[in-house]
This record gives sequence, structure tokens and C-alpha cells, in this order.
Amino acid sequence: MYERLTEKLSKPSAIRWFPGHGAEESWIAEAEAELGFKLPPSYRWWLARYGGGSLGDGQILTLVAPEDREYTDWDLLYIHRLNLAEEWWVSRFPHRMDLFVPDSDDLYYFDTSSPDEQGEFSVMRYDLMNDLIEEYAPTFAGFLEQLIDERK
Repeated sequence: MYERLTEKLSKPSAIRWFPGHGAEESWIAEAEAELGFKLPPSYRWWLARYGGGSLGDGQILTLVAPEDREYTDWDLLYIHRLNLAEEWWVSRFPHRMDLFVPDSDDLYYFDTSSPDEQGEFSVMRYDLMNDLIEEYAPTFAGFLEQLIDERK
């Protein structure tokens, strides 16, 4: 199903991932229970197979062991909890779940408001400098492929 992405990830690319660090199914299920919805299939695949990855100046958010979650700033749930604690954030971005926050003027997040028929969320790019939001990719797999292609 993700052959093209697997092929791209098997070659040297801008995304560095760490073999053997995939998320356990119980961590994914726990995250989904807390969030109240299923994570997108391509992101679940990435979490289970690759876990997480770094890209230049940032980490693609992942799920870590629940006992380590509060100490890890690249855990999806930890960052989501921090965001939810901010009233202004919740009122402005009620369907945003951060995914990749590099040290630049961009931020990438899942738009959880409208999953497609496969359960995928669009990945949005937020241009912080110009306060502009646009769809970056229709799926998480598309997001990774586009990041790889842009940074060859």
C-alpha cells in the first residue's frame, strides 16, 4: 500500500528515521482513546513501522511510551495536551493537531475536522510569518513524500 513511500525511505533522504523505534499498538490505541478519534491509516503505519523521524531542524511528532510522554517534546499527545491548555489556541484552531514544527516560519498539522473516506486527515501548512494556511498534502504519506521530494 505504501510501496512508493517505503522505496523513498529506503534511500538516503532528508528524513532520518531510526529503525527499531516503532510505536507499540497499545500506545496508538491509548492515544486514539484520549483523542476521541482514529489516527490516519498512513500515520498509524508510519508510527508502527518507523516510529518517528527528524528532518533537518525538527522532529516529526511520534508516540513514545506512556511513561516517557511527559519528558519528550516530540510526542504527539504531549504537544497536543500543551496546545489544548491554551484557550486562545483552542478557539482559533479547534481541529488542529500539530505534526511537524521545524525551526522555521512554517508549521505542519493534521486538520482533524474532515477525514476522507479512508480516515486520512489533510496535512496543512501554516505560514507563521504571513498568517496563511494551505493544504500541504491530502494524507500523511503524501506529506512525507512531498517533504522528501522537496529536500533532495
